[in-house]
This record gives sequence, structure tokens and C-alpha cells, in this order.
Amino acid sequence: MSISVSLKKVQRNLNDYGIGETLRKAVSALAGSVYLERIYRIYRRDLRTAQPAVEVPPGIELRVIGADDAEAIRDIETMEEWLQGGVRDRLARGLCVAAFDGSRVAGFNIVAFREIFVPLLNVTRRLRPDQAWSEQITVAKDYRKHGLASVLRYRVFSELRQRGFRALYGGALISNIASLKSAQKVGFQFLADVRYRKVLGREERRYRRIDHGAH
Repeated sequence: MSISVSLKKVQRNLNDYGIGETLRKAVSALAGSVYLERIYRIYRRDLRTAQPAVEVPPGIELRVIGADDAEAIRDIETMEEWLQGGVRDRLARGLCVAAFDGSRVAGFNIVAFREIFVPLLNVTRRLRPDQAWSEQITVAKDYRKHGLASVLRYRVFSELRQRGFRALYGGALISNIASLKSAQKVGFQFLADVRYRKVLGREERRYRRIDHGAH
């Protein structure tokens, strides 16, 4: 990761979480070079099921962006530093629904097709033609708590269904309670927990299926 990207990540963490959590993340990142353990929860949404009618917040416009939407891509890469320089490539093998307040991107959801890479598990997987993976959903800090994440999700569901997809997968760390609650709210079903462990460069992944009805 470049120095400029690292600095942007630190600034975003300070804005979003404050100095205490930013320091905790920094210490965790340093320790991760020797020992790292995390649990990642995978979930699935059946796109064939009905979804409720939702109202887009006033002043917000939703649309699928393309590789020529340079200003939107710039906003997205600023919001999530790990995507810098990679959004156009993702649009070539997936789609992105963005929420706009005027010309500014207030939130977005990037979805991948065919082959996915999950950074938190350091693993690549192939998807069936009727499956998709939610790579990143982000809402800018000053647009949160207004239902925009759900609105983005439902628009993505509609776009995928129109393109013949039957299921959308995604995941989050089990420590990311807000993200998991947001996914559950729009109908995702928890499928499995993956325990990822890395000790002195050696990786291990253990999968545990979640029984239906347990959550």
C-alpha cells in the first residue's frame, strides 16, 4: 500500500471512528505481520424473492455508473482508499450502483461477477453465471442513518435480477455488527463463518456452516 493511500486510510478512520479506534486498528495492523486471526461471515440473498417498495431519500438519485463516469469514480476511490485505481477494472467485470446528491457520490455498492477476491480472507473464488458478489458498499458519513444503504441494496437486487442473476453473496467481519445488521435488514441470510488465521506468513481457513434459524 502506498504512503498516500495509507495516509488517506488513517484520515478516513479518524473521521469515522475517532483517534482511539484508529490507534487500535494501527496496532492491529502491525501485529498482523506476525499473527492475525479474524472471523468473516458470509451471507446470501435470493434475488427471486419479492422485495418491498422503498423510497429514495429526498435529493438523492440512484444510477448505474460506467467507466466514463470519471467524477463518480474519483469520488468512490476517495471514499474507499483500497479501491484506488481499481474501480474501472471492477466495472468491466461487474457493476456499481451509486447514490448521487447533485454531482457528489453519497454512497455506492460495487458488485463482482464470475471471479472474486476476498481481501479479508486473501482468497479467490469462481462464481456460477447466475451468482454475484457484493464487493463493497459504502455510505458517506454525513448520509448515514437515513436508510441509504438499504436503498442501494434494493436497487442492486433489481439490476441483478433483470440481468438474470439468482443470488447475491457478500460478507463482513463478525465484529462489524452494523454491516451485518444492515445486510440482515434487506433479506440476506447468514450462511457460514470463516475463521482466517495467519501465523508468520502461514495461512489457515476453517469454515463453519450456520444453521438456519440460529440467527
